[in-house]
Amino acid sequence: MKTRYFQGLDGYVWWNGVVEDRKDPLFLGRCRVRILGWHTENKTQLPTSDLPWAFPLMPITSASQTGVGQAPVGPVEGTWVMGFYRDGELAQEPVMVGTLPGIPERFAKQNTGFYDPRLDENDRNKNSIDPTTKRAKTTGTTKNLQSYPFPPKSVSYKAGREAIITDYTHDERIALSSQSLYPRELDKPTTSIYARGESDSTSNVLSDSNSIVQRKLQNVLSDKLTVSYTPNKIVTQTLRSGDSYFTDSTSFNSTNVIKDIKQPSTPYASVYPFNHVYESESGHLVEIDDTPTKERLHWYHRSGTFTEFHPAGNRVDRTVGHRYNMTTGNQESIIQGDELKVVTKDAYLDAGGKLTLNSSQDMKLISDSGNVIVDSPTLNTVISGKNVLVAASDTLVLKAGTKIIRDDDSANDVVKGNYELNVQGGYNLSAGKLSLGSMGAMNISTFGPLSHTVTGNSEETIANAEVLFGNRNAKTIRAVLGKIVLETVDAILTGGIQLNVGPAGVAGQIAIKAPLGDIDILSNTGPSGVNIRATTLAKLKGLVGAEVEGTATAKLKSSGLTQIEGGLITVGGTSSPALLAKDFLKIFSEHYHPSSVGPTGPLHPSFASRLISTMSKKVFLS
Repeated sequence: MKTRYFQGLDGYVWWNGVVEDRKDPLFLGRCRVRILGWHTENKTQLPTSDLPWAFPLMPITSASQTGVGQAPVGPVEGTWVMGFYRDGELAQEPVMVGTLPGIPERFAKQNTGFYDPRLDENDRNKNSIDPTTKRAKTTGTTKNLQSYPFPPKSVSYKAGREAIITDYTHDERIALSSQSLYPRELDKPTTSIYARGESDSTSNVLSDSNSIVQRKLQNVLSDKLTVSYTPNKIVTQTLRSGDSYFTDSTSFNSTNVIKDIKQPSTPYASVYPFNHVYESESGHLVEIDDTPTKERLHWYHRSGTFTEFHPAGNRVDRTVGHRYNMTTGNQESIIQGDELKVVTKDAYLDAGGKLTLNSSQDMKLISDSGNVIVDSPTLNTVISGKNVLVAASDTLVLKAGTKIIRDDDSANDVVKGNYELNVQGGYNLSAGKLSLGSMGAMNISTFGPLSHTVTGNSEETIANAEVLFGNRNAKTIRAVLGKIVLETVDAILTGGIQLNVGPAGVAGQIAIKAPLGDIDILSNTGPSGVNIRATTLAKLKGLVGAEVEGTATAKLKSSGLTQIEGGLITVGGTSSPALLAKDFLKIFSEHYHPSSVGPTGPLHPSFASRLISTMSKKVFLS
């Protein structure tokens, strides 16, 4: 055969053929092609392994250079391709120009050329080269369809977990009515059903439960965003005076937020030939749909994860497993509408720098059944606002490592139950004006000294309502040990101690008065007056003098001895001395007169001097 070996002058020898092997050991995208007219279908005479490698012709948009361009892969076993011989009539260097779609009429025949041969021979490890022979290794495994891509048998989902993808086994794929090999369907165009759309009655893209469109329609994710908030009743509660705690309590009102979040259904409504589709062997799908009014972009993963842009520009992202978003620079977002997010399990946000949350309106931080912790262990935590409400349905704890400071223009503490203040160190209470009130009993206990210092005056009023129940002691001061001292420092002008019965002592009074501590004991209305009693001895003693005076009567009475002693004793006057009764009676019994006829004359002189000695020198009568 005469030929010229100048490419371009040899003539153009083109051909049609079927790909029978795509596992190029040189990774160049070559395929073994059985070419019509040049090769026999008898695989005994020409097995697949003896077919020539056909190079792919890449588009001008691919550089086909190291690290640049598209991967030269695409045809699969059973694909009809068209090409030419680069070496012309020598026909040893085939080049694939493109693939030919069609409508298959029969499934692959085993052990016959021009068909998918994957069940005809072992799956050799054709993706590695023997370093010695520089040829493909001949060792391999048995026939194994699982080494080739195929759509999943099933996909199941579980919240918080990766999708569980179950693939067909080798035997299960063989049992799929010849769908294990190419072609997988008969009497239907090899064009993707998603490109053909519903205008092709054989596509069944909307009715076939195995289609991606139907799987998306049946697996729509939805949830309900619920934020419930019930304002604490203290917000609307009123004080005893009738005033509210907050002048604008309505600002605490909040309605419950209940919004449905639902994955929009796919708007797929493609019309041929406007949907540009790439569909992979394992079940991935890419669509650039230009169907008028139904324009879409769609990237779909065999697991069910997808991103779809709807005709109006809406974007739907669905990840059926985990999703990772890593950014080494800044990430900036602008949302001009609402943002709704439901996290069914835990959510974490860790900012290595500052974190700022700002809202032009209400901001809520709510935990339905857990704890809410706000903590700044090394610096400050600030909670501020026009009105700040800290409400606990059970226990409220304020704890500081050093001290707690309240800086208020005014404060009002209302406790409906018990209130206990336990200070293990010192406790200082200072106020411009201090009022303590209790609707019930009040107890003040101290295990150390108790001091009261009052710059002004101190006044105590005891109503003693318990007198109705027989308790007549309005106030009791009891010292277990030691004595009780009432003391006024000023003894000259203002000092004194006064005990009154009745207003201003109208019924009775004991007063120690200034100047210099005069003491008055008054009983103005008491029927028995003033009683001074002692089990042993009662004394009324004055360093200068002592007086017992009665307006009507004055009585000194004793069931035993009544004794009056003094340097001088007067009873009603000082002119007449009292007589010593015993001495007087003795002289009276013994006296006589000088006259023989009785006491008609003076007393005998021997008795006159003795009679004078019977007059008291200390006691005088009026």
